[in-house]
Amino acid sequence: MAELVDAPVSKTGGGDSVPVRFRPSAPTLMTLYFRILRYIKPYIPSFIFSIVLVLLFTAANVFFLPLTRDIVNELADKNLLHINNQIINAILLYGIRLATQQGQMYVMTSISCRITIDIRMELYRKLQKLPQSFYAEWKLGDLLSRLFSDVDKMKEAIIQSFAETLPQMLTFLGIIGYLFIMNWKLTLFTLVTIPMFVGIIGFAAGKLKINARNIQRKAADITHIAQETLSNVKSVQANTMEEYEIDRFKRENMRSYHTTMIGVGVKAKVEPFISFLQFMVIGLVVWYGGYEMTLGHMSGANLASFFTGIMLLIDPVLALSKVYTNLQQAMASTERVFEVMDLPIEIQTEAMSISPERIKGTVEFKHVTFEYEGAGGAVIRDFNLKVLEGEVIALVGLSGAGKSTLVSLIPRFYDPTEGTICIDDIDIKTMNLHTLRSHMGIVPQEDVLFRGSILDNVRYGKPDATKEEVITALKMANAWEFVEPLSRQLRSVVGDRGRKLSGGQKQRLSIARAILRNPRILILDEATSALDSKSEQLVQDALVALMKNRTTFVIAHRLSTIRHAHKIVVLDKGKIVEMGSHDELIEKNGNYAHLVVLQTQQRH
Repeated sequence: MAELVDAPVSKTGGGDSVPVRFRPSAPTLMTLYFRILRYIKPYIPSFIFSIVLVLLFTAANVFFLPLTRDIVNELADKNLLHINNQIINAILLYGIRLATQQGQMYVMTSISCRITIDIRMELYRKLQKLPQSFYAEWKLGDLLSRLFSDVDKMKEAIIQSFAETLPQMLTFLGIIGYLFIMNWKLTLFTLVTIPMFVGIIGFAAGKLKINARNIQRKAADITHIAQETLSNVKSVQANTMEEYEIDRFKRENMRSYHTTMIGVGVKAKVEPFISFLQFMVIGLVVWYGGYEMTLGHMSGANLASFFTGIMLLIDPVLALSKVYTNLQQAMASTERVFEVMDLPIEIQTEAMSISPERIKGTVEFKHVTFEYEGAGGAVIRDFNLKVLEGEVIALVGLSGAGKSTLVSLIPRFYDPTEGTICIDDIDIKTMNLHTLRSHMGIVPQEDVLFRGSILDNVRYGKPDATKEEVITALKMANAWEFVEPLSRQLRSVVGDRGRKLSGGQKQRLSIARAILRNPRILILDEATSALDSKSEQLVQDALVALMKNRTTFVIAHRLSTIRHAHKIVVLDKGKIVEMGSHDELIEKNGNYAHLVVLQTQQRH
């Protein structure tokens, strides 16, 4: 059986899915914001064009103020021709306002979507390079939530920042500047309420950011439950746990609902208060403006123009207050995305790495010790072994002996805590990681097939292989016998995770993939453990063809399948306790012989 190693326990109580050792310090809002701005660089020409449209939009808004004044004056003079001209000017000005607003929105939305794709691709690229220790500790649902939901929230923040905030901010400043020129006293009187707006919005935004972070965590938990349950739906149904899983999914959704309603409650309290303040501002402007008119300090036309400016300020104030709170919420998602992007890649290629085009396949372990982070003890202990080119080495031992961990160190899924692993006398840490793994083929216990055709799956790892090469690999893997009768043959779709195929068929496709890759070092991790006798024999025959002239490491559940290995290495608690051929170990009558007897008794 495959060994199970306890993963380190996350010390993140309260449902937090981020392991402590992976959690960097929280960046500031401005740090996150300026980091997003760096992604604009490839789109500078389009961004400059959007700025020009913003300036035209702002100018159109500001020009409404003198236009209103002129219209009122023409009405007072009862000059019909001039009134008609001014109305035409107003229509043209409003047309410019609409055209520039929608044009700028289109351009900035396009830029924002492209930036979002760039960010998502960078995050996805990072996820491809993170080590196995990372995936042992993080929830898959949480990672999917960051990759999709959180990145989408970032897109909303970028669109609001440039498509809404920028034009509204410039409009606000332009109108305020014009109002100061018209009547600085009345403008200052109007601006007295601004600190109140800022204080209320800032308080609400802080609350909403915390709430948004909690909402995203709940969303990640929901995604994780759905992903975990649906990917194991056969086990759920076999154990009649459908209602339990439905209830668990419902409970998590209700927790998310209550968290969401907290944010809704904050908005419900703040937004009416802001609207009331806006109404008070308008009332104060009318009152104070009327007072200025009675003193002869202001004309009716100027008051109408000023009042138009105040009405035009309502949209920017409303938009800026809404955008600010939304940005705070979106920044919680931005923080979660960059949290993963900033994680160090523990296993990577060194700057001066070696990239041998060919290797012979001699593998040597020198005093190798390995311990999982937080596991509380070494899984591999001072392990020494030299495997010559073309040898077949079988690793045997009880569950937890360290077999799968040991072979995971060869392709550097993990790095040893101590010691060195060499291939052809070259320390694998000094080899280019891509080159190292390109010389290896792995056939795991759990068949890894992707949704797509048989051709796509066999080619995985060598995309440029011809159909003839694929068919040859399938024949060597004893897989062509079930592929050839299919109506679409190589184009036949295997279904999600290969569900349309039997266990033996999936395993033979995995072997065909390894054959096509033509590796010098082969790792077989319990490749026949879950198969029936007929399928096992077919797979075993395919493995014999695959192992020919390759350095091979075999972890075998059925000991009868490793009788012809050059060496059988018996492990116990990460150490070699016996080593030799099948006959030699049987003659010793030690651990290996005991395991053979146990399996023989189990079969009878």
